[in-house]
Amino acid sequence: MFDVKLDIRTVEELIRVRGLQPGGPVQEIVDIEVMRYLTDYMPRRQAGELEHLMVIATIVGSGEVKIDGPFAHYLHEGILYVDSVTGSPWSRKDDTKVPTDRELTYAGAPKRGKKFFDRMKTDHKEDILKAAQAAADRGGT
Repeated sequence: MFDVKLDIRTVEELIRVRGLQPGGPVQEIVDIEVMRYLTDYMPRRQAGELEHLMVIATIVGSGEVKIDGPFAHYLHEGILYVDSVTGSPWSRKDDTKVPTDRELTYAGAPKRGKKFFDRMKTDHKEDILKAAQAAADRGGT
């Protein structure tokens, strides 16, 4: 006769030990890696202003990389938006700009340019997942 004792961890404990909890070390690694790779794809408007806005707006570990700025959406979409009345790229106060069919051009293209997040993700998804896996394998550290 054998006495067998199993010491089975709870799911919550396994998640914590691996660093997989919301806001945990693995999520922090994912956020940091996304930001690191993304900087090479973002337009370099005014000496890295988008990167600066990203660093300020993003809470590492939240699972959301944010770029807050009045022009971030337009640069990501890659098309010129203009004042709804005047047609000027310089809009009046409180006006909502409207898209045109004119594409933006980017210094540093084709790597830097429109849809920068989507293109970065296509190129570096596996790298980011490997970094996350490595962190989980180390126990989230």
